[in-house]
Amino acid sequence: MHHSSLNASNQTFIQLLILLLCVVLLLLSISRWNVHPFLALLAVGLLFGIGSGLGAVNSVDLLMEGFAKTLKWIGVIMILGAMIGEIANETGGAEQIARSTLKLSGEKRLPFAMGLTGYVISIPVFVDVAYIMMQTVTEALAAKSKQNILGVGLSLATGLTATHALMPPTPGPLAVAGILDGQLGRIILINTFVAFSAMAGGLAWAMFYCRNVELPYDSEIRKKYAGTGSRETEDERSGPTWLALLPIFVPLVLIAINSFVNKDQSGTWIVCVRFLGTPLVALSIGVLLAMLQYGRNFSMTKISNVAERSIEKAALVIMITGAGGAFGHVIKNSGVTETISVYASDIGAVGFLFPFVLASIFTTTTGSLTVSMITTASIVGPLMPSLGISAEMTAALIGSGSFCVFHVNSSFFWLLNRLHSAPPAILLKTFTVQSLCMGLGGLAAVLVLKLCGLK
Repeated sequence: MHHSSLNASNQTFIQLLILLLCVVLLLLSISRWNVHPFLALLAVGLLFGIGSGLGAVNSVDLLMEGFAKTLKWIGVIMILGAMIGEIANETGGAEQIARSTLKLSGEKRLPFAMGLTGYVISIPVFVDVAYIMMQTVTEALAAKSKQNILGVGLSLATGLTATHALMPPTPGPLAVAGILDGQLGRIILINTFVAFSAMAGGLAWAMFYCRNVELPYDSEIRKKYAGTGSRETEDERSGPTWLALLPIFVPLVLIAINSFVNKDQSGTWIVCVRFLGTPLVALSIGVLLAMLQYGRNFSMTKISNVAERSIEKAALVIMITGAGGAFGHVIKNSGVTETISVYASDIGAVGFLFPFVLASIFTTTTGSLTVSMITTASIVGPLMPSLGISAEMTAALIGSGSFCVFHVNSSFFWLLNRLHSAPPAILLKTFTVQSLCMGLGGLAAVLVLKLCGLK
């Protein structure tokens, strides 16, 4: 018995060591040896699969399966989101939104404004899609306020990820609430406070460190928004700011309403709401609304050109996101999560912090926030009575732990890498450390609630 447990322990150690070596190899191949991220992610994913004992053929199958699953719906949506951004850029709508945001918030408070924007947007929309939809506005704001893109972009990312991990009806928190059998109303109340604290932690890093990181891409953006250039003159532009905001917020509202609809109900209006709230349909409506910004200058030739540019821009991001998802899928099927789970009940004695620590381990190893949350909840759920924590506080701890940390096996990491031409080494110092700050910010809020008497 002792011998078999020793073998299992050795197997766990070897699997984690292989994963660590593969992550280091991935970093070196991209940063030092200039291997394209798409090729590096697939190659390292294959190596990890073979090294973990999944077999060569099965590893290839898992890579393809993970790639297809990741892009099943996000691929088309990314192109539609890119089209909305491209039209906003061409018509000057992005600059209008940027000017209005700067007027309302001021340059000094811009990171807070971006964080709050992300906080609201991410409740109904997938993080990657929301970031792409806001990319053009983010770039325009960075240029207009003379701030670096990473400072502004990661402020937005902070708000996006805060609600994605903590606020129902986003899939992760909703799944956690269901697994733990917690009261949804209480979870929303507690996690609103926790999400704001996590966002504050992330914003602190974005403001004190990320905003000072200058990328070559920053000078490109400033040149792009330095003058009107080939864009229409002010008089010919799309009109009021609300018209520029419509393509962004109408899809968000439609998707948000759909997320609250009872899927078991039937009826004409339920079917209509569910159809219009499907991300594919909602963003298609967004594209149609974006076309209104052309006004008298509208032509199908312009739309065809926009579609072509958007597909070209989105294709690289889509492929790398898919490769990141493929690598993550191999990790999930390697048994690493199961081997950690076997020992979870034994280390549950660490008490109150256990859900936070376990969620952190799963996020760091799998790169998927949602998978981390669901896996942790399924392990911690039966242990709640012995840990002496309520379902609602457990959900907050899991959400906070799931931020720690995002690195090279996260699809969002590679999204930032491609959109802003940010080298992985810089993203590790900015985005990865920011995710740690968010986790600690969320944990601090949970500890404050505990001191106030909540269990």
